[in-house]
Amino acid sequence: MTTTGHSKAINAFIQRFLSAQIRLVQFVEQVAVAVDFKDQEAEQQTMLQNLQNICLKTGAPMESHAASILTPFAFSKLQEQLVLAAHYASFQMDDGFLVRHRTKLEGGRKVYWVPREGIISCSCYQFELSGILCRHALRVLSTGNCFQIPDRYLPLRWRRISTSPAKLPHSSPSDHTERIQLLQSMVSTLVADSAKSKERLDIATEQVSILLSRIREQPITLQGVRDISPIHWNL
Repeated sequence: MTTTGHSKAINAFIQRFLSAQIRLVQFVEQVAVAVDFKDQEAEQQTMLQNLQNICLKTGAPMESHAASILTPFAFSKLQEQLVLAAHYASFQMDDGFLVRHRTKLEGGRKVYWVPREGIISCSCYQFELSGILCRHALRVLSTGNCFQIPDRYLPLRWRRISTSPAKLPHSSPSDHTERIQLLQSMVSTLVADSAKSKERLDIATEQVSILLSRIREQPITLQGVRDISPIHWNL
């Protein structure tokens, strides 16, 4: 074989190899896209199933919005407040709103709402204590044509959150509290999903027992103790 022919043969071989590599890379990329799509599809199916299991009582847009975000436990607590809010009247004052039961002529709670900043607070301080908006604040939001609960009033610890390892926040001292809230949300979802059948409950009980044993083998840090103390574990 001449030098030119040999060179052409080598080039042809290299091209076939590179072409195969490119096809392999494309194949891997397509598989990754398909897997990601399947993950998203599974999450959407789970959410739809959860929504089908939830009974909406008020028909308010805020209720359906909260149902798609909150854990079953947190949503049931918020739903109670939404139902009660319909029995309250709100009166705009110079410095906010006065909210009281429709059968009352005196008293009530003071609610402060800043629509542009999405900030609302009530003198009953229920949100500060439990992380669930009170009936008084919800009444003011409804009167003000607010169709979604402001994001800051849907705490991370009460949200439905994917447990995929790739989506968990990275560990750092600054987000330690957020990770505790994430765990609280996951535990709430675990309890709600496990309670749907005896088989699920048996599996959950067995696996949690194993997990607890492994966790108790790990050292305890003072930072972890300090971060746990201000969090309300209302399951």
